[in-house]
Amino acid sequence: MNSPRHALAAHRAVRASSAAGLVGIGLSLAAAPAVATDYELNPWFKLGAGYDDNITLASSGPNQIGAADALVDARVEFLARESNWQWRITPEARGTWFPSQSDFNSNGEFLNLEARYTGQRSTLTLDGYGTSQSLLTGYLPTANIATGLGVSEPGTTLGTPATIRQNLASLTPSYTFEMTPRSSLQFNASYTDVTYNHNITGDVEYQNATGSAGLVLAASPTGSISLRATAADFRPDTGLTADTYGPEVQWDGKLSETKQYYLRVGAERTDFSGSVAGTTAASSATNWSGGVGTHWTYSVSEIFIDATRNVAPTQFGYAVNQDQLRLRLARRLTPRFAAFLGARAIYEAPLSGAVASGTVVRAQHYDYATTGFEWRVRRQFSVIGAYSFTEYKVSAPGQANSIELSVVYEPNRPAEGPAITVGY
Repeated sequence: MNSPRHALAAHRAVRASSAAGLVGIGLSLAAAPAVATDYELNPWFKLGAGYDDNITLASSGPNQIGAADALVDARVEFLARESNWQWRITPEARGTWFPSQSDFNSNGEFLNLEARYTGQRSTLTLDGYGTSQSLLTGYLPTANIATGLGVSEPGTTLGTPATIRQNLASLTPSYTFEMTPRSSLQFNASYTDVTYNHNITGDVEYQNATGSAGLVLAASPTGSISLRATAADFRPDTGLTADTYGPEVQWDGKLSETKQYYLRVGAERTDFSGSVAGTTAASSATNWSGGVGTHWTYSVSEIFIDATRNVAPTQFGYAVNQDQLRLRLARRLTPRFAAFLGARAIYEAPLSGAVASGTVVRAQHYDYATTGFEWRVRRQFSVIGAYSFTEYKVSAPGQANSIELSVVYEPNRPAEGPAITVGY
């Protein structure tokens, strides 16, 4: 019989081979520019400074620390495309320093991958996302929009800030096949793997795999209806395995290339298995899922609103109901001056089955809001000022106010670009 040490080594080997597979896919896509007819190299740099009145998000007392900070953010977008395919890979590095509180310095490395191939009757896309970052307050979700309408972002799970590093890798392929001019088949999948550089009480490494298969029917010239079956398998290293499955119906409306909306409703059943405190536990829970959102882009403004509800994994080793709201408003007030407003609210509540199984599940509530401006001094340079409010509640709420002033250098920015060019 294999020992626990041998089992752990085998488990690590599987993870290593999975990571190698992701790297291999990325390298094969990176080889495409050799035959690409059009390619771009777009660097982007940001330097800033600010002040945060509660960098620990502590509820009260001496742990509530205010400090000034300095930050740097650099990324390079590599883009290649032909008439029927396109890929984009973007490495990025960020760092935040607190001169008077060096224990809270943080940094992170990120890699984004997007690939798309369009055939006569089919479309294949591949999205990838990898991070290695310090789990301090800077890693918590902001109002930046990283995925489209109705698509949950990997890694948005909350957790107590700590001086450890989280390594996250996510890969999301999708395939659409047009059977007739009014009907098509759609397949989606995703795999996320999360590890830490060392163990800490409460944080659990995990893998989460999801998939869906559906039929899309064109109901009108501007709208379509999708019928899908969905499934997810959440496997924490310790705790309860959660298998979630169910049906969903979605309406997609596309009024124009820049005006779209969707409405989704479904049901999810989650089956738990495993052991809690050495006691075998098995139970289940049934919940509803859904989403509603719209994205409108005008010549001088942009509106993005999206609200979703679904079962999501957490770094605490259990699945939860996650309600999430994302908001982004941006408007160009003059040819060189634009204003923005962004918000994100995340509420994570325990599933009834997990509670019945004896797992200690904590409800969490996270709110983030920001507003500010971007002043395009010259085509390549802009000045961004922002105020942000953060609230994080587990038992007692912790709140923070922060301000930031930064300079962005974007040498290859188009002369007529979007009103806001930075995520917030």
